[in-house]
Amino acid sequence: MIINGLHYDVDDNRPIDRFNLEEAIMKAWQISDDLKLLYENIEDIDEDETINVLIGLHQLNEMRFNKLWNIYEQVLQNGGFSVVTDTRHSVL
Repeated sequence: MIINGLHYDVDDNRPIDRFNLEEAIMKAWQISDDLKLLYENIEDIDEDETINVLIGLHQLNEMRFNKLWNIYEQVLQNGGFSVVTDTRHSVL
């Protein structure tokens, strides 16, 4: 959603900023945990199930990284990293 030229996070109703980007980057690392879980359980599933899991992981990560890229572009369009638009993480 765009309000006054800024991209807004519809869940937080705040401009998309570097904190949204940081959150998306951290979620992108989920693939490491997913692959570790697959590795730990590889003996319990057959080859077809393994292939299906890998295909699913690929599709999920394509979506996750596309979302990450979109957030990155929105952060840049909202002024990049030069202006902090969110005070939820400010130090008192």
